[in-house]
Amino acid sequence: MHDPTPRRWPDGRDLELPRSAGRATDGHAPAYRAYAAAWGCVGLGLAVAGLPRLSEVDLGPVGLLLALGAAGNLITVRLPGGVVYTMQGPVALAGVWLVGWPVGIPLNLLSALVLAATQRASVWRAVLYVGNATAGLALADAVFHAMVPGALPQSPTWQEAFALLVAGGAFGALTGVVVSVGRFLDSHDPVHLRPARWVALTGAAVVLYVPLSHLMVTALRAGPGGTLLATSVWLLASLAVKGLADTREANRRLEAALTSLREVAATDPLTGLYNRRRFDEAVAWECQRAERSGRPFSLLVADLRGLKRTNDSLGHHAGDLLLQSAAQALRRSVRATDLVFRIGGDEFALVLPNTGVEGAALVAQAVVDEVQRVRVRVEGQVLHPRLTVGAATYPDDGASPQQLMLAADLAMYRARQLGRAVGQASGPLALPPPG
Repeated sequence: MHDPTPRRWPDGRDLELPRSAGRATDGHAPAYRAYAAAWGCVGLGLAVAGLPRLSEVDLGPVGLLLALGAAGNLITVRLPGGVVYTMQGPVALAGVWLVGWPVGIPLNLLSALVLAATQRASVWRAVLYVGNATAGLALADAVFHAMVPGALPQSPTWQEAFALLVAGGAFGALTGVVVSVGRFLDSHDPVHLRPARWVALTGAAVVLYVPLSHLMVTALRAGPGGTLLATSVWLLASLAVKGLADTREANRRLEAALTSLREVAATDPLTGLYNRRRFDEAVAWECQRAERSGRPFSLLVADLRGLKRTNDSLGHHAGDLLLQSAAQALRRSVRATDLVFRIGGDEFALVLPNTGVEGAALVAQAVVDEVQRVRVRVEGQVLHPRLTVGAATYPDDGASPQQLMLAADLAMYRARQLGRAVGQASGPLALPPPG
């Protein structure tokens, strides 16, 4: 298991993190570097303890495992959360079942060099990887032999197969927790300390590594032809796993891109509010929902006064600032369930679910007051945006989107003619019809 660097955005682009105070020039927090150094010492201690056993191992299988392990680091499976599994894992566990955990010493050192070259891992990540992976292999060996004395048989019993799974789970749990804690120390993101995340990493290691590692051991013990068979089994399985993971990642990115396109299609690029198309859909949907539930909803239509005069005297940049400032004020003055739209050059609209005529009057006045507090400075001048708002409520003022929009527009026009900021089609702020 490997913690990749640099981190990436969900679309795959490299994310360059700013170096904050207290971080080294390699981008790592001091706590992470101390943590990596501690695990490096663990790996060094295990290497010293395991070298005598390694000297007794048949170099034939070890050479093949080293070659496959180095190649396995080039086949990566990226999981949610940024953790990357390499297909070196099945090779390392196969070495444990075949000749014992010390085979991981040269294998992990070689893998760290390959990762540093191909994944741009820092020295500290490589040190953490060596210590973590070596400790994980030693733990897997100890757990397996605590449950099954002697070597792994050619045809394991149910008990021996269970021991393999438990040992692989111990390997996955240790390496997953170590990587997650390291990521937390480096980023201070508590998501890495969630137990559910550790369970998922452990399960992924068991599923990806244990069955394939046993198949490799079985093939290697089959004689000279077993070497070719073991290599083929590992390569085909690794490419299949990577293909599945890459397909999943491609689908996730495609869905994110489609979501982004849908948002762009429904959003006004200047203000970030929903656009007229989304407004028409929302009003129609609210009419249907109100008809089913029997609960009213209200529509506010607002006009930004003096926008054309600002554009003519100070330029469209000043007008754009007025629109953006008014849009932000509108967002601040409504509930999270309310929807805000820009439906024309200087026109806004607000859809207020579950809001009757009295509530619409209160919101309309709150919107006007919030926008009046805005100040926009352009070329030494201070601009004061002002709104004229018309309100209409379903079903009192209209039983269809068109009727409701017409009622709100008429209320706004009458308010403008009378020099008032707010008008309602009916309710406490209703204005007399023109006589």
